[in-house]
Amino acid sequence: MVPLSEYFTGYRASVREADELIRAIRIPTPVAPHARFYKIAKRRFDDISSVAVAISMQVSDGQIRDVRIGVGGVAATPIRATDTEAALEGKTWSQETFDAAAQVMADVGTPLDDHRASAAYRSATAAQSILRFFAEVTP
Repeated sequence: MVPLSEYFTGYRASVREADELIRAIRIPTPVAPHARFYKIAKRRFDDISSVAVAISMQVSDGQIRDVRIGVGGVAATPIRATDTEAALEGKTWSQETFDAAAQVMADVGTPLDDHRASAAYRSATAAQSILRFFAEVTP
């Protein structure tokens, strides 16, 4: 078994050997009560996204806990947005908290310009995903 954080080794490269198959993917359950996945692509069913963001967290007594944010399309491999996680962890659930986290998220990774999106678009989209999450999850 290989943890996802160790699976990708470079652009379109992984620890999987040419003669190996992925037989199973284990996702810990229960999934966090607040979780969303955003795939941003030019076409709805495009297999390669410009940016992909997965966010999960718990909220207890108005405090954000157990934040995990994974981002694709902003680096050579999918990465964890650890600085953005830190900007949210232990903070109060509020517009101000998420505005600050979105600013941190805008600097995640090393996005590049290609035929799918510009680096500026990728950064803005990653930041916007934090604000979208807040808007969708806030009662």
